[in-house]
Amino acid sequence: MFTVMALPYLAYAAPPPDTQPDHTQVKGDALRAVFDNTKVLSEYRNFKGIHENGYDFTEFHHRNGTTSYTEIGAKTERGLWKIIGEDKICYTYPNTDAFTQTYCFFVYQQDKCYYNYSLNAMTIHGPRNWSLWTSRFVREGDGGSCADPVG
Repeated sequence: MFTVMALPYLAYAAPPPDTQPDHTQVKGDALRAVFDNTKVLSEYRNFKGIHENGYDFTEFHHRNGTTSYTEIGAKTERGLWKIIGEDKICYTYPNTDAFTQTYCFFVYQQDKCYYNYSLNAMTIHGPRNWSLWTSRFVREGDGGSCADPVG
């Protein structure tokens, strides 16, 4: 009976992440420093490569915890950013109907490219699958790049 009862639990247990690329999780003061007073050029994984300029949106992270988020061809949305628990960044956009929830991400860095993984993409060991990032970005003026086409 125990074996039968344990099978459903094991089916929902998170698998270990696939082979980790050369990514390092950014945490604490380093995480704040990545975003503080910084504009990022970013792309969504699901829309990768559809824009001529190589990115889907920009977001300026003002030191006071506000953001200016602009998707290519759309109006700028004002939001709020905050580091939560020393290991994730969270966003809210209280004055818009376009973004109606809190969006939180764990951030991993590879050279000067940063990868955002949503909460549902994570296990206690890291991302379930390293290729399932939500968005990735470079910091404007940092000279960084990701694999084409960001920046």
